[in-house]
Amino acid sequence: MTKKTIALNVFIVTAIGSMAFAQVKIGNRPEAVHPRAMLQVENNTKGIMLPNVENHTQLPHYNPSQPDLYENKQEDNGLIFYSKEIKDVVKYDGYRWIAATEKSIKNYKNLSILGSGSADVTVANVLGITGRPTLQFQILNNPDRNNINNLNLTVNTDGEITIPSDGFYRINPSVKSSNAGGLSVGNAATIISLQALYVNASGDGWQKIHENSFLLSGLLVTAGSSNSINSFSTTKFLKAGDKIRLRGGIQADSGLNVGAGVTFKMSDKDTFLYIEKLN
Repeated sequence: MTKKTIALNVFIVTAIGSMAFAQVKIGNRPEAVHPRAMLQVENNTKGIMLPNVENHTQLPHYNPSQPDLYENKQEDNGLIFYSKEIKDVVKYDGYRWIAATEKSIKNYKNLSILGSGSADVTVANVLGITGRPTLQFQILNNPDRNNINNLNLTVNTDGEITIPSDGFYRINPSVKSSNAGGLSVGNAATIISLQALYVNASGDGWQKIHENSFLLSGLLVTAGSSNSINSFSTTKFLKAGDKIRLRGGIQADSGLNVGAGVTFKMSDKDTFLYIEKLN
């Protein structure tokens, strides 16, 4: 009796172990299974029906209060559904649902998008005299706002960004601003200036890479209400150790400014610094 019980126990354990490592073939030629497939389906007339939803609100982790409509659940990275709304397979990357043909922003290894958690910066132009402070960006790593740092950039306390390796870089700043009041007779413009401190020419000081102006209006008497976005894109070869920074200001494009000002909205989602290393 004892011997039979032991033999039965061994058989059960062996069977369970075999099932744990079994390969499953569904459909035609069940005896021919791909050597690296845990599950294989082979049929000329029938396919696989994935779990499906009518629209994006039915997908798991939907939360309209979230910036991207979905809660972050890293443990569910890899889930897939079929969306009847967009007529495509959708996948969950741990942060949001995207179409199967779309690449998650986390997978772009040559890309960094810096955001800012800094306080707003207000700059005034008094009779043509104005400062241009450095606009502070940080390494936020906030996928809800598409803030990533796959380039491994570093930013010091002065807002200066160090380039990690030689190459051509596409740089796209975007800065949201609002009028801060004052009188402008003629045209006033917000200015954002991208500058570089080259590692092999540091004695020459900071040099302008590209500067962009955004005209506000002609005759302007305002308490500060309208919003605008100043942005541009430029490509530049940079070496490892080169530093870049972004400065902002306001100037009279023509006419006279008497205390006209602008506030740069640093923590706004439309304020960011896109840096891509080109292959």
